[in-house]
Amino acid sequence: MSENSGFSEENLRKIASQKVSFRVSVKLHIAIFIVVNTLLFLVNYFFTPGFYWIIFPFFSWLIGVNMHIVGYLLYARGVYPMAKRGVIYHAVSFFSVMLFLFIINFTTYPEYYWVLFPLIFWGAAVILHILVYIQYFSGKVEKSGKYSTKKELAIEKELEKMRKKQEKRNKIQQ
Repeated sequence: MSENSGFSEENLRKIASQKVSFRVSVKLHIAIFIVVNTLLFLVNYFFTPGFYWIIFPFFSWLIGVNMHIVGYLLYARGVYPMAKRGVIYHAVSFFSVMLFLFIINFTTYPEYYWVLFPLIFWGAAVILHILVYIQYFSGKVEKSGKYSTKKELAIEKELEKMRKKQEKRNKIQQ
């Protein structure tokens, strides 16, 4: 282990253990998804042919599996800033759910495109979330070589104000 890694052997072991647990959990979720949906498909095919209701539980559960995989990948790849995770979760859930809603719209009521309402309004929220992330949480490398975000700069500014107030209080008390 290098001295600059910032992680002790114990911390690395905890991270490795968590990654293994998450990976097993995802694999188990996928296996159960496949088994249950295969059984549901067979029930649908043999007992209610002509109406393919299987698409509803299949795609609903697929969204859950998808989010489980995304959560594992974000952890395994070391995406720790919560703001970045939030943007990724929001975008992935938007695309997953919108796909499902399009399927529901076109299989149940194709004459009316009600799916455009969540597409437009939720899509606007996703775009806003991405813009806020870019504006507030993405950063740049300063001349000193340090990477900082607007949030970190605002925190430093606020700390400086707090220090000045503390200095004034200390002078008054003396």
